Amino acid sequence: MNNGAIKRDPSKVLQLGFLMLLFICMLQVGWWITDNLYYTNEVRREIAALGVSDASAAAALDGLVTASTGRANRYLWEGGFFLLVLLAGMAVLTRTIRHDAELRRRQQNFLAAVSHEFKSPLASVQLAAETLVLRSGEEDTRKLGQRVLGDCERLLRMVENLLDTTRLEEGHHVLEPETIDVAELIGREVAAITDRAARHNVETTVEVESDLRLDVDRAAAETILRNLLDNALKACIAGNGHLIRVHGGRHEQAGVAITVADDGTGFPPEDANLMFEKFYRLGDEQTRATPGTGLGLYIVKRLTAMSGASVRAESAGPGRGAAFSVVWTRSARE
Repeated sequence: MNNGAIKRDPSKVLQLGFLMLLFICMLQVGWWITDNLYYTNEVRREIAALGVSDASAAAALDGLVTASTGRANRYLWEGGFFLLVLLAGMAVLTRTIRHDAELRRRQQNFLAAVSHEFKSPLASVQLAAETLVLRSGEEDTRKLGQRVLGDCERLLRMVENLLDTTRLEEGHHVLEPETIDVAELIGREVAAITDRAARHNVETTVEVESDLRLDVDRAAAETILRNLLDNALKACIAGNGHLIRVHGGRHEQAGVAITVADDGTGFPPEDANLMFEKFYRLGDEQTRATPGTGLGLYIVKRLTAMSGASVRAESAGPGRGAAFSVVWTRSARE
């Protein structure tokens, strides 16, 4: 099992740690048995070296030797049984870990296959809906087409998140850093959600410092910002928010920071770190109205770590909005 697999699944650390503990216990029991056998043999040699001639004393010493031998045999049998139990436990746990790894591999393959199968027909439906909206002269037809487009965009984002998660979990996501313009990056991603935000009366404001450059993988940076904006828009829709603020600037003169803030649902401050856990979502799934899979922020966390960046979530509490900041420590400026 490689280090990448361990980092992707912290439970592997506990499983391997328990295996290590079992192995140490096995070594300790083996040493315990060996030490007692050695001690018994030493006692025998010392008694033999004394050369006691008195019959009663010799009988007493012989009884001590017999008792010592019986004790050593008892240790041997009890320790041997303990070792067998430990070995059986190690065998069962090893088999369980291997089965779990195989199951996870099959799950990842299934997600990848299903996501690819969804992507092509969804793209076809989206193209048909766009054509219908452009060519139709009826208002009702255009509204229905816009609704279909919105649903297709949401499903395609979900499929992209599933595919990104699969690539990250399998270690297939390779970064190729290049120097990009931060204002251009933010402007393009904000423009992509403008229409959807407008349909929900959400305004997006952008503030970027001039001549800001960043050395980063373009696809990774776009995915990070896209997921943060999508998360902010969902929070505004669910929490009746109306504003998303995007700010890009230099961070302590050593890097670039991009912050996406909203006035939506927010979250308890103590849950800030949990926001980036895989499949983690606030509230109850039975009553939640916000769509999503709980993968967007997880992908953001993984990609920022791979890019040598850090991400932080902040909120004053439920209903008081939230802010997500990504800081790249390696940047290039004109």
